[in-house]
Amino acid sequence: MKKLTMAGSIIGILACMVGVYFYFSNDSGLKINLKKNDPVTTKEAQAKIEKGFEAPVSSKVTAEYETMREEELIQEVHNMTHQKVEADKKWGASEITADKVQKLYEVIQTKNFKKSSHKQMLLDILEPWTRQDFSNAVSAHNQIWAYQKGNIGKATRLLTPQEELEYIEDEFR
Repeated sequence: MKKLTMAGSIIGILACMVGVYFYFSNDSGLKINLKKNDPVTTKEAQAKIEKGFEAPVSSKVTAEYETMREEELIQEVHNMTHQKVEADKKWGASEITADKVQKLYEVIQTKNFKKSSHKQMLLDILEPWTRQDFSNAVSAHNQIWAYQKGNIGKATRLLTPQEELEYIEDEFR
């Protein structure tokens, strides 16, 4: 009887430990985000986003664009749109900076694409971005998403500056 009680206790403790592990490692588990307790005004968020946009990027990062294949360049721009748009699911992230946008734009301008329509799509997306105009981000995301035959994660709207700042802090800081 004593062995049975001991075995039951051990199994119970192990079950609790496994439950606690899955609770905290699961997306639906408890999450503590102190940033949400410190609200940021739209103006403050926009200033932080612009400061990040102007931050220098290693030339090694931008040099990688020169060797990327057509599909990789398309994916890089797609990943960048995630910083700006609301979508149910987002796979991949690449922070938008002035250096990266400019280098991508230059590389795409000079690169030979199998389909000129892909090249033109990317140039049309990036050209306003070189002027810090991201108003096309929803349509840009959905163009690439449709090209990639996406079925989950269509962009529905631009993020607010506060939402974008939270995304940047979660993904890149």
